[in-house]
Amino acid sequence: IDFVRAICLPVVVVLHAIQMGIEGDPPRAFNALAEWTPLAWITWIGMIMPTFFIAGGFAGITTWRRLEKRGETAGEYIRVRALRLARPVFLAMLGVLLTLAVMAVCGADAEFLRTFAFRLAEPLWFIAGYAICTSFVPLMAALHRRAAWTTYFTLAALVVIVDLVSRFGGLPIGALNWLFVWLFVQQLGFGVRDQWYSRRPRWLLLLLAVAAYGLMCVAVFGLGYDPDMIANLNPPTVLLLLLGLAQVYLFTLLQPAIRALMRLRPALVVIGALGMYGMVIYLWHTVAMAIVVGAQQALGLPFPPVLTSTWWITRIPWVLAIVAVLAVLCATVPRIERIWPVERARTMPLPAAIAATALLVAGVGWVLT
Repeated sequence: IDFVRAICLPVVVVLHAIQMGIEGDPPRAFNALAEWTPLAWITWIGMIMPTFFIAGGFAGITTWRRLEKRGETAGEYIRVRALRLARPVFLAMLGVLLTLAVMAVCGADAEFLRTFAFRLAEPLWFIAGYAICTSFVPLMAALHRRAAWTTYFTLAALVVIVDLVSRFGGLPIGALNWLFVWLFVQQLGFGVRDQWYSRRPRWLLLLLAVAAYGLMCVAVFGLGYDPDMIANLNPPTVLLLLLGLAQVYLFTLLQPAIRALMRLRPALVVIGALGMYGMVIYLWHTVAMAIVVGAQQALGLPFPPVLTSTWWITRIPWVLAIVAVLAVLCATVPRIERIWPVERARTMPLPAAIAATALLVAGVGWVLT
């Protein structure tokens, strides 16, 4: 799980870095890959957000069971998990604000800053979705213990119903799948924790992965779903549920190879570093992009037209520059985070924990929108 969670981070950073397109006079920021057709099919493998929620489900139920054994309450679990998100998110949003403020003071065009800020805020959707799902862990863990199959099938049925009604019935209820899809995928992580899949024959796991991809093909070619998994993120559709199933089966098939790799010292060092600075990398990589863009503008370096050969070639130094800034941020941000006051030794009631998590989600959502 540590390997998978860590290895997903570079994929996210590189994808967001390449998506950042800047053109025009005055310049405007936009999704550079929006018109790049091959991306749609690459996302059938490269869209790793379901894997993040699977890993989150594994970590969530592990933490909850440990706290539950110590006699802790659901309110305390939600408080602990929400704080782990809220503190670093707050600092990262201040980092974005500071970077944009510096660019504004230096004379950046207001419309460019607006479009650029939109690109910088996009990754925050994951924080809001993850905060919601992790607050459901105590409830979903109880359902998993008492009626696991019923829970899986109920969530899957709700996803399909919402999709069908919103797509073919015209009712604006698609946003409900922000909850149902990611709760289902998080629940898959519970199954990984309980070794549901690793006890199955390898041929069956492969067959189930192929079946999941087959159903995705039916949805795309038979029901008119967009083949781009990124386009299926907002709101999530049944395609991401199927992709989550395929990924959990493939992950289980790869577990022996991953364990063998993790016995090698270089792999342990790399995965350990990515795991240690995971939140910093995810939350601050857009700040790193903003710093690189600001430096590029200050130095008068041109922004090549997107998707041209020059643009593709310059993506290599572009990504390397972002990684270099990220390395500096990884060395400094954790020191700033340690300034936070020490927590008081008191229990938070469940209603208060839920209210605090709702404020976290609302705050992130407000900044995002």
